[in-house]
Amino acid sequence: MSEERETEETTEPPGGARERGMIAARTGVKIGANYARYLSRRATGTSKKDARTDLHTRNAESLFTELTKLRGTALKMAQGLSMEPGVLPSQFSEILSRAQYEVPPMGPALVHRAIMQAFGKPATKVFESFESEAFAAASLGQVHRATLHGGRDVVVKIQYPNVRESIDSDLRLIKGLASRFLEKGSIDPFLNEVRERMLEETDYIQEGENIEAFAAHFDPRVVVTPRWIKEYSTSRVLTMTYVDGLHLKEYLETEPTQEQRDRYGQMLWDIVHVAGDWLRVHADAHPGNFLFREDGRLGILDFGCVKEFPRSFRDDLVKLYHARMAGDEEAQLEMYDALEMMSTDTEGKEREYLLDVLDLLGGIIESLYRNDVFDFGSGQLQAQFQEVFPRLTGRDAFSHRRPVGSHHFVFVNRLLAGMISILTSLGSRIDTRHARVLLDQVLHPEADSLT
Repeated sequence: MSEERETEETTEPPGGARERGMIAARTGVKIGANYARYLSRRATGTSKKDARTDLHTRNAESLFTELTKLRGTALKMAQGLSMEPGVLPSQFSEILSRAQYEVPPMGPALVHRAIMQAFGKPATKVFESFESEAFAAASLGQVHRATLHGGRDVVVKIQYPNVRESIDSDLRLIKGLASRFLEKGSIDPFLNEVRERMLEETDYIQEGENIEAFAAHFDPRVVVTPRWIKEYSTSRVLTMTYVDGLHLKEYLETEPTQEQRDRYGQMLWDIVHVAGDWLRVHADAHPGNFLFREDGRLGILDFGCVKEFPRSFRDDLVKLYHARMAGDEEAQLEMYDALEMMSTDTEGKEREYLLDVLDLLGGIIESLYRNDVFDFGSGQLQAQFQEVFPRLTGRDAFSHRRPVGSHHFVFVNRLLAGMISILTSLGSRIDTRHARVLLDQVLHPEADSLT
């Protein structure tokens, strides 16, 4: 093993605000150097398209490299950005999507130290067998295979050092960047929302309880989840049963039939709508958390990020859906106000801009439900997003210096973006009728179910 590799494997992710700030600053310097290179290439006659593609690729690589050192909140946000359709150039989306699968793991020394700190004895005493090399690593922790005394196969998720301690410093850094573009204090409710979920997500006892709640709620004929092994878990080490299956990229490489793609897509679509009725959702809907299994069931992993919505917020969101479907503009305006998208006293160019953007976004959501079947492989959604995102990132957007919508939308948007990304990759054709019935029943519980 080289000295460089050994250092990489045994060094903890930086925990101090100063260290993490220096890494962020270094990232900015690299991106600045990439931009200077871009200008130089343009000056020497390189085509604008080729030079810009090279710029985006280099910046995305620089960003990914530094975020994998930070892990935690920063890398979690990179995962989210990689799934937002149309927000980033394709080179960023492709490279940052590696945050779902390709995060460098901790080395064995740190792993065994974490086990010792958690249980007061080495892994060889806690488990009958324990694999020191991780088989999966993500933004907050990594997963190892192990066997309990008695022979039961399990997986053990170990949280990276300093992740929980760095949440506040990371969010302060993000707040400082956002303050250049947004009104003072306007982003605070959104960062507080992220902070609450991150604190929950870094408490593995909470995640264990979430696993059991979702395992009881899901239909086991459709969904497979891990099961929590409570006596082998602490707040930073989580032991659970193993769930096998293929991740999305691997599954697509098997060239599934359209019927198979439709079936799995329908499962994902229906799970989201049933969960909405329950008010609790698995809010970390990136491809790394879903498994496509040989038995036809869907495996769902990682229940650290769970959002429970207030009933009033859920009901107002469904009312907005109904108002949009009915073409009731007055009811839409009422719900825009209730959901903090646009207040009734908003005037002038700001009102005109918000109405335009909300109408475009509403049209995207409406298109998913308008017909009995929606084809995620048709390219329709991509075309709609291409139309709306210039409005979200142009001059008018820059002059609108407040976030739009309640802070609860942080995880609505995350769930929606993740599901759209997966369903689009699958190219699934979805039967939307049962979802429409469920949305009707939210406001009208007496409505008949489909048989």
